Amino acid sequence: MGEVKLSLLRALAVTVALWTAQVAAAPNIVIFISDDMGWGDVGYHGSDINTPQIDRLAAEGVILERFYVQSVCSPTRASLMTGRTSIQHGVANPFNPWYENGLPLDEKLLPEYLREHGYATHAVGKWHLGPNELQYHPKNRGFDTYYGSLHGYAANHETRTAFGRVDWQRDGETVIEDGYDTHLIRDEAIRLIENRDADRPFFLYVTFTAPHTPLQAPEVAIAEYAHVEGNRRVYAAMVSEMDRAVGQVVDAIDREGIANDTFVMFFTDNGGVLQAGASNGPFRGGKATPFEGGVRVPAVAYWPGVLVSGTRFNNRVMVMDLLPTLMDMAELPFEPAKPLAGHSVWPALAEGMPMRPEPAVLSNLQAGVMMHAYFRDEWKFVRAHNASGEIQDFLFDIYSDPSEEHDVSADFPEVAARLAAELDAMPKVEPVTAGQRPPDFQAPGAPASIEPDTRPPTGTPFAESGPVPYPERNYVAPE
Repeated sequence: MGEVKLSLLRALAVTVALWTAQVAAAPNIVIFISDDMGWGDVGYHGSDINTPQIDRLAAEGVILERFYVQSVCSPTRASLMTGRTSIQHGVANPFNPWYENGLPLDEKLLPEYLREHGYATHAVGKWHLGPNELQYHPKNRGFDTYYGSLHGYAANHETRTAFGRVDWQRDGETVIEDGYDTHLIRDEAIRLIENRDADRPFFLYVTFTAPHTPLQAPEVAIAEYAHVEGNRRVYAAMVSEMDRAVGQVVDAIDREGIANDTFVMFFTDNGGVLQAGASNGPFRGGKATPFEGGVRVPAVAYWPGVLVSGTRFNNRVMVMDLLPTLMDMAELPFEPAKPLAGHSVWPALAEGMPMRPEPAVLSNLQAGVMMHAYFRDEWKFVRAHNASGEIQDFLFDIYSDPSEEHDVSADFPEVAARLAAELDAMPKVEPVTAGQRPPDFQAPGAPASIEPDTRPPTGTPFAESGPVPYPERNYVAPE
């Protein structure tokens, strides 16, 4: 009996040793996300905005030229976290402060998968996957630590107030701090890198609130763009300040001697808002539309010694692909809790293996109507509002016509009909993001406003309790 026990103990020791070795060999993962930044707002795409740090990652890493996200922020974050698309997880538009729900609790998230393999998991910055109920907050969704804005939706970048209340917390408790939020996010990310557990790989999710409105930036940053007119001046300053922050975090990775053990990725959560000063380059549309300007965004991947520097990856990559790609990259086995929409692109990205992109759909709820971009082979089938405000089906040969200037549905009616039928046949859950807009949606501090909310805060929303009343606000739309 003693020999049996000894054999079992030895087998257990070997298993633990193998697991420990696997964990030690797994790469760190750092993901940067900017907010409402256009395809044409990075230097490596010819922008007039200075982004030398992101450009450095592009020059020394891989440019993902055909990287696609959902057309608005919460759906993109939900798709990254789940590997699933909006018609599967139900997050079809942004979580507004007056919504009581969040990313459904039966969805398993990327940090939960990683934590099962020994990763330390940290979220810094904008969450935007359910602000009001505690069960939707980051520490209840797989993150060991959280620091930032649960909502991050039009909050004042200096005071972190939205709708008259503070939206800034550390691990469930509201914190009142001085400083520009891009700098605070940067400092926390650096602190976590410098104070990491060296025996464990880490996943660091860094989500900036810039350059989302309201338009605010340090005066010294704005002064760099004195030659730029209109909203783009402050917008450009916000992008450059965020670019500096990205560089300072990457510098911390270099100083700690872990660059060769760390996969870094930068992308933006959706296309830019032209009225706020963004540029979507040559592409049609912008944020909240399924046209290229709303869903095709700048993205780079960087891992010295692993990814071939100075290359461009021209295959289509969807935000839903990141979860299975990261698990594949780290050589971590996992069983998806639900069917994934994403597929690993790691063999193609890292080893140049042939890759044929899978069909994929991006969807968002706009004015009560679901809009879609459905990709299959060279075709992009779009269901969206036309210039008259009516829902229309479009067909584009997206490789030969990336600017979507020519709707070829009349030239290829059988293709348009087939793709429409495939889209219609896809199972679709009811959106979980729904609610009435407040009548003051354009007021300072409201999501659609360029101007920040400057009122003194009267309370602490989102962070420490369930739904809270908003003073002097009426969230029932007038009949």
